[in-house]
Amino acid sequence: MPNTEKLEIYIPIEIKPREFISQLLLSGELAKLKMRVYLGSKKAIDNLVESKNNKTGIYLYKGGGSTINKFKKLSQLVSSIAVLDQEISPAFRDYQQIKNRFVKGSLKFVSRLYYVGPEAKKSAREVLDDIDHSKIKSFGWPRIDIWEPALHYIWEEDIKKIKSKYPKPFLFFCSDFGCNTKDLVKERCLWVKNRGAKKSFKDIKWHIEFYEKNYKRYIEFIDYLDKLNSDPEIPNIIIRPHPSEDHSAWERKVCNFKNINLTYEGDVSPWLLASEGLLHRGCTTAIEAAISRKKIAFLTSFSSDHENVSALISTKINDIQSLKIWINKNNSIPIDNPVNLNLLKKHATFSEQRAVSRIAKDILTLTSNKVPPSHLNTKENRKK
Repeated sequence: MPNTEKLEIYIPIEIKPREFISQLLLSGELAKLKMRVYLGSKKAIDNLVESKNNKTGIYLYKGGGSTINKFKKLSQLVSSIAVLDQEISPAFRDYQQIKNRFVKGSLKFVSRLYYVGPEAKKSAREVLDDIDHSKIKSFGWPRIDIWEPALHYIWEEDIKKIKSKYPKPFLFFCSDFGCNTKDLVKERCLWVKNRGAKKSFKDIKWHIEFYEKNYKRYIEFIDYLDKLNSDPEIPNIIIRPHPSEDHSAWERKVCNFKNINLTYEGDVSPWLLASEGLLHRGCTTAIEAAISRKKIAFLTSFSSDHENVSALISTKINDIQSLKIWINKNNSIPIDNPVNLNLLKKHATFSEQRAVSRIAKDILTLTSNKVPPSHLNTKENRKK
């Protein structure tokens, strides 16, 4: 009988459209290194980890946590916890906010922190004082590996389906307002006051103002869409709500706009690649668009942050006339500009080796305990 003992890793997916494909790519690299990979929903992976018959393996988490208990409990079930932060993106304006990602004391249970680029790593080392700085790495992002043109072929079928459903050329808007109802504003304000890492009065005030301002800009943006919808020189627009937004509220606002559609189908990437270009207000998808060699426009009126990377590498749109000029102009690709490329390199690690390869090799060092496969039937595990 062949030896079935291997190193194990457990990778939970919290937001499938954001994480699944890139984590699948990482899983493939780990499998090449002879690791046994369990990839699934957060609930399924957590059930497996809690019911398996050993106390080894690596749990790869997506970010911080609202309580120390999660990390403490996990540390008793696996040999190592690693964090590949999915939310500290290259478009992040204030990396100092990394300090709010972890409840005090939780990092003593973490063996590795993986960040997207040099600036995030630098800030993490400045603000996180309860983890050895040698454990903080910036190998890049598996998501950025997926954005490279060399891997665009994986979306060919999806792009065909999108263009069949929407045969007219369209612009793509990726929303990141976050708060698009008054209830969401209240909910987020309560969360920032009462949950997660302890925050200063200044931090709480900043977050509350941020949520309220984003809601105000969302309402203004709906009025802007009304004008775009009635202008025959503006092509169709497809809007993708942020996962944290109220999608039904979006639907109610745009349902009567003939030339504007709402979608939250599948991954962002094929929608971006199928489009004529991206409209944004400072989101991570602008970084993806640059790396994917798509044209990018920054809507200045709907963002107070004109200095983040996404804004700096984009064509500035100040009014409908400048939008029309951008639509009709054969814009240069932002990443071809050396200034933009050097700026991106500060916020995202680019290497001859893909991020998934570098992360996978490092993960391999976090455990040495090989075990037989954990039974996927958790009830069966408990019987043994």
